[in-house]
Amino acid sequence: MGNPVNVNGVTLTLKSFSKFDTNISADNVPTGPLVNMSRDESGNSETPNIVTVLAYLPDNTLNPVDNISGLQLEGDKVYLNYYGVTPTRILNKDGGYDTVSCRDFRVEFNCDEVASQYDLYYVQFAYQLDEGTPSVDMILVRSENDDPVTDRGTVTTPADPE
Repeated sequence: MGNPVNVNGVTLTLKSFSKFDTNISADNVPTGPLVNMSRDESGNSETPNIVTVLAYLPDNTLNPVDNISGLQLEGDKVYLNYYGVTPTRILNKDGGYDTVSCRDFRVEFNCDEVASQYDLYYVQFAYQLDEGTPSVDMILVRSENDDPVTDRGTVTTPADPE
């Protein structure tokens, strides 16, 4: 669907981007996008990871985004950007916190109005590590509004094949 883009040692390729549902009340929007990550059973670094994201974007007028280094999703208004590896605190099974390294992906838009209605988008992309790029255990996917900042995010990791 889209041309590959290389950012920070990772090649991103857009597989699909489409509006899935419209006119969703802000009261029914979850705090982060819904994310699934998969890879074929070989699980080697030469195989791209496929990430599927259900992202809620405001149905208000969107302005151009600041960072256009990643995958263009909708004109200059919506981009999927990659920010490299970032340490992230996650809740562990004992009720405490662990810090893990995550690849930081963001569905970015710029809306300067408070939204009361949202549209649900289906985004699917592949990412492939360049040779020598270290692997990490998890990814972090966020919806991020450039103005005002209203981050919403999900941390996910692929399941180990049995």
